[in-house]
Amino acid sequence: MERAEKEKFITEYKGKLDKAAAVFVADYRGLSVAAVNELRKTLKKANVEYRVVKNTLMKRVVAGTPYESLASHMREMTAIAFASDPVAAAKAALEFKKTNESFKLKVAVVEGQTIDATGIEQLSKLPSQPEMRAQLLGLINTPASKLLAQINAPAGNIVGVVQAFVDKQKEPEQV
Repeated sequence: MERAEKEKFITEYKGKLDKAAAVFVADYRGLSVAAVNELRKTLKKANVEYRVVKNTLMKRVVAGTPYESLASHMREMTAIAFASDPVAAAKAALEFKKTNESFKLKVAVVEGQTIDATGIEQLSKLPSQPEMRAQLLGLINTPASKLLAQINAPAGNIVGVVQAFVDKQKEPEQV
């Protein structure tokens, strides 16, 4: 790679770091080409960009950024994944790992915090952003729906009494 290409790479990947909510470092050693392609497809569905990178260049990219802690894990065969949703990325990567034992997640930086493989596994157990939004919406709507039920209860009781009176009037009188 020529110097101009290296500078372009560094600039491009610094931009990707700025946009990412999380960056994962993985060791893909032992995976076949077909398995790596399957991994790319799996991660792409989760909106994750997966790239095999040159360690020396990535160390220059992360230098002086909140992702600097990743540099110590960039040795041997390294791949980087840029994610906008850390939970979805962790779930997708660990789902792939179930069928491909040789794939290893080394470390990740999620919103400025460095987490190891165990932390990534715990991250994957959290609800995703859409699930969290749905839960939050449910929590917000619960008091309003309960209030509405309480407001409507007296009217429902009155309707029940009136209906019972009407039903009693329709019954033939028994002597």
